[in-house]
Amino acid sequence: MSAASRGTPARRPSYFSGVRTSRRIVDIAVLGALFLLALLGFQHVYGTPQYLLTGVMALVLGTLTALVGARFRWGPLRLTALLLGVYFLFGPMFAAPTRALFGIIPTPGSLLELLRAPVTTWKSVLTVAPPVGVAQGVLGVVWISMLLLSLLAMSVVLRSRFYVLAWLFPLVLVAVSVVFGTDQAFWPVVRGVLYAVLSVGWLTWRFESDRLAGAESTIISDTVRPGSWQNPVLRRRVIGGAVIMAIAAGGAFAASPLLDPPEGTIRYAARDNIVPPFDPREYVSPLTEFRGYLKNQRKEELFSVTGVRAGEYIRLATMDQYDLQVYNVASSRQKDSPSGMFLRTAPGVDLVPDTGREQTSTVTIGGYSGVWMPTVGAHTQRIDLDDMDDQRSGVTAENLYLNQASQTAVNSRGVRPGDTYELTYEPYTAPTAEEQSSMRFADIPLPENAPIDQLAVVAEEWAGESESDFDRFQNLSRAMKEDAYYTHGLEGDSASLSGHGVSRLLAMMEKVGLDRNAPDAQPTGKLGDEEQFAVLLAVMARTQGMPARVVMGFKVPDGTEGTASITGEDVTAWVEVAFEDVGWVRFDPSPDTEDTPTQSTPTTVDEPLPQVAQPPPPPAEPPNPPPGAMSEETDDEEDESEPTSSWLVYLGLGLLPVALVLLAALAVVIAKTVRRRRRRSRGTLPDRVDGGWQEILDLLTDLGRAPNSVMTRAEIAAQLDGDVPAAGAAVLAARADRAVFGPDDLPEEAAGEYWDQVTEARRSMTAAVPWHRRLRAAVSLRSFRRRRAERRAENRRTRRNARARAKALRRSEAMRRRRSSLRVTPKKSMWRKGRP
Repeated sequence: MSAASRGTPARRPSYFSGVRTSRRIVDIAVLGALFLLALLGFQHVYGTPQYLLTGVMALVLGTLTALVGARFRWGPLRLTALLLGVYFLFGPMFAAPTRALFGIIPTPGSLLELLRAPVTTWKSVLTVAPPVGVAQGVLGVVWISMLLLSLLAMSVVLRSRFYVLAWLFPLVLVAVSVVFGTDQAFWPVVRGVLYAVLSVGWLTWRFESDRLAGAESTIISDTVRPGSWQNPVLRRRVIGGAVIMAIAAGGAFAASPLLDPPEGTIRYAARDNIVPPFDPREYVSPLTEFRGYLKNQRKEELFSVTGVRAGEYIRLATMDQYDLQVYNVASSRQKDSPSGMFLRTAPGVDLVPDTGREQTSTVTIGGYSGVWMPTVGAHTQRIDLDDMDDQRSGVTAENLYLNQASQTAVNSRGVRPGDTYELTYEPYTAPTAEEQSSMRFADIPLPENAPIDQLAVVAEEWAGESESDFDRFQNLSRAMKEDAYYTHGLEGDSASLSGHGVSRLLAMMEKVGLDRNAPDAQPTGKLGDEEQFAVLLAVMARTQGMPARVVMGFKVPDGTEGTASITGEDVTAWVEVAFEDVGWVRFDPSPDTEDTPTQSTPTTVDEPLPQVAQPPPPPAEPPNPPPGAMSEETDDEEDESEPTSSWLVYLGLGLLPVALVLLAALAVVIAKTVRRRRRRSRGTLPDRVDGGWQEILDLLTDLGRAPNSVMTRAEIAAQLDGDVPAAGAAVLAARADRAVFGPDDLPEEAAGEYWDQVTEARRSMTAAVPWHRRLRAAVSLRSFRRRRAERRAENRRTRRNARARAKALRRSEAMRRRRSSLRVTPKKSMWRKGRP
């Protein structure tokens, strides 16, 4: 019995069922080709063919999903459920292969990465330096974009007449490839012409087919379908359009050299305007740990390196900005700047093109710890983590950064004993004698150093007036090494202070000696090791406009061939100078290690003195609440919240926001307690004392009275004592200055006594305010943002001062021009008045 005889209306046929199969095939084929052309825009981003496999499979699966939905007339809910099934079933194989078992079978780790991908994958692609590889969920951009856009495009073209709307979805993928791509385009003319030809031809065919299908023409036979190739009108227009497109395509190919914009200006790249998450200014300069390697890890194996030779340098970090206290690892927000930018780097991909001179070395971490990763050679081409276990390799890959300009590699989570990675690099080559005679300093704007006028005068005299820039620097280096003596200042060595602050450098410019009658006496003269001599040479060179920077690392010991075991005794530092068309050239700044002072040797010290005026460590980030505490409290709440009647359920729901607020406040209190304990127990004695002073500043900030970042400790203490005399801030400030800037003669008990005074001062400060302000200060988050706010204020002051100086210069120039114009008098006329 038919549906009509049963009294039920017949189901209206769908648009999908009324379209010929041949037209559906053409529509799918054209849209698929457009998607593939758009997919090729990711070539420079990924650098490996894996993204092509991911994109093609996402296109196929998205098309099949759209066909199933169109065939069975599924609505949005069913299509969404099918799409999620496809996403999680095939996603581990194509979007998260590094997390999947054998790269195919889904695992909890791969599924978790797919869950986070819609939120995190976009940031990962933008913050990892291209080529981004396949780790860290970066394939999610291709997988999600292609799967979703192909499903929408195919569904629209198969289920409706809005073919123009379907054509827009491949353009969206093109836009995605531009936003998440680089400033280089992959085959732009070829892809653009093919995209235009396919688009115009397909859109014209669809438009004419629909127009003729709805028109009545006397020149068309009743047996010929309007959209058929047998239709003469459609055939003439398609052939004519194809000829025009062929001519246009040929002209575009011929003019492609004229159409290509200059390199680097092809498109806007969002990744070039993203601030990298790693900021080296949040870490203490690695050069401050120079003497610590010699004292504490002199015979301990820090790491081992294969494929190196005796005398070869191993880079740890490059420093190019001096602030009168330490030489810092600078960084920029522009990847093409001389300081470069620390970008997340994908392991297992080629970072620079092959030159044919590459070598390979394997680094295995031993007793070394820190975020700076040892590297070899002049240019790092590739970093592989295949020798690590899966868990450690994943953590390292997610926290791996590389500054190509300074060749400094970083693991922001810190390296651990047993970490192993393989470096592919281009070895360093020193310039030949012929090149040295014609070398010129590179004109690059390094970060500005703090001025030291005393050193500038001496450096100008030592550098001389040689025509060769290479000889000028050599003159400066030789003059600095003259009458210089090499000593670490350890037991058995001549006395020599550690550190490289401005007072230490100025003391090196005096004669060798020691005033024992002075209470703050320190050895004078050119005494020190690579730490002091490298900084002195680089600072003096920078005063003369020479682009110099300091590199800290290790030197492969003599007698080593193949695998080298690097200990603390191998620590060293050198100076690099940039020359045009040559690059960075290395110079050894230290004098002969066999030279010892010939004058009266200062009193020998058993331990190196502390670093001079070292900056305090950055404040600890607020940690998450301990999982154990959270779980126990949650269990108790769940046990208590078991309802026995309906009003208990409503009461529990009403108290839930209050409980969340209390948990957040508890987390803040726990974070501050952990931060306080870390400051009190970690680091050297000056660090622990300075941590106590930082607690005073944090409490002031949480109370809403944040001190001015330009004020000294004494000024802050005077202001605090005026409000809370019982706090004893002046004594705390004086003791903090003594511990940080004074000699290393304080006992270990001094830190504990200082913290006891800090605790009493904090009690006095909180007792001087009402209870509601004490409560608000206890849960305030201002202290966690204090350092960042100080850096922003410093940057604003720098910019404001620069604008003021520029404005003053413009005013003075205008006044000079005005005065010079007033001095000009008109020339007397050669004709006398009254002459006929």
